[in-house]
Amino acid sequence: MEQGDLKLELQRQALAETRERIAAMEALLEELPALFEAKFGERLQPLLEQQQRLLSQNADLRQQLLLLQGSSPTRPSLRLLSPDDGEPPTAASAGPTRR
Repeated sequence: MEQGDLKLELQRQALAETRERIAAMEALLEELPALFEAKFGERLQPLLEQQQRLLSQNADLRQQLLLLQGSSPTRPSLRLLSPDDGEPPTAASAGPTRR
């Protein structure tokens, strides 16, 4: 085999290896969004569980407050926000503050 033919064959092998590496990297790139989504889901799950616990505790506290308000007729009624009422009152709308 001539020097030129040997050099050409080595370049063909290098090209084939490079194409294989590119194909493998493209396959990894296609998997990347799913990997990120799975990782995000893993990190989000504890936060969703904590949110559910807090919502449940909030509902329990609201129920307790309603029961306490019902048992004390001399106490003025407090307006409770339900989750559908929107935002809680702001400091400016709550009236003057005591210092």
